[in-house]
Amino acid sequence: MVTFATYLLASPKNQMTPQVAFVSLTLFSQLRVPLFMISEMIGLTVQTMISNTRLKTFFVEEELDSEAVQRENSNAFEKSIEVQTATFSWDSDRNIPATLRNIDLTINRGQLVAVVGKVGSGKSSLLSAILGEMEKRQGYVGIWGKCAYSSQQAWIQNMSLRNNILFEHEYDQLRYKQIIDACELTRDLEILPHGDYTEIGEKGMFRIKTVINWKFFKKNFKTGCGRF
Repeated sequence: MVTFATYLLASPKNQMTPQVAFVSLTLFSQLRVPLFMISEMIGLTVQTMISNTRLKTFFVEEELDSEAVQRENSNAFEKSIEVQTATFSWDSDRNIPATLRNIDLTINRGQLVAVVGKVGSGKSSLLSAILGEMEKRQGYVGIWGKCAYSSQQAWIQNMSLRNNILFEHEYDQLRYKQIIDACELTRDLEILPHGDYTEIGEKGMFRIKTVINWKFFKKNFKTGCGRF
């Protein structure tokens, strides 16, 4: 209506004939979807630019030394993790003070260890250093046997629950059932619209509850053995 009113008021010569009215309505109908998509395209463009900046920052970073952590797959040793007089930093620039200094740590097989400290004291950094994700400036880090890391935040991909478990590995019915039972997901699968084929994740069709995310990844590494 606003468009028609503007058309009539723009000039006394403008007449609202059936030809003008029907052609205009057809044109408006065709433009409705493209105009609606403009806002979506703007949002996607902004997200693309942000993602591109993050990827660029990641790809230009220096590679971490793969030999910083000595790994031995054998379980024949008494020790599981050992850190000797090690200093770590999140930055490769030696002029920047190290995050962790002169760390000495020995964890034997079957030993339960809790790292306790105030916020910002370096608890998470210590775990990252053991995993080899920090710059090691000096010292020794060794891991015997397999090592798995279970983060506080579950890494849920925007795909089905089954694919989140398999991660492109072949489906093994017995092992898959062990994962489901260990993660206590049997009852949860009953409430999902399509069972383990339900798409989950931050943008998935079904946002799986945080408690399910946590118990899923809390036990997944225990039963997966590097495969699941």
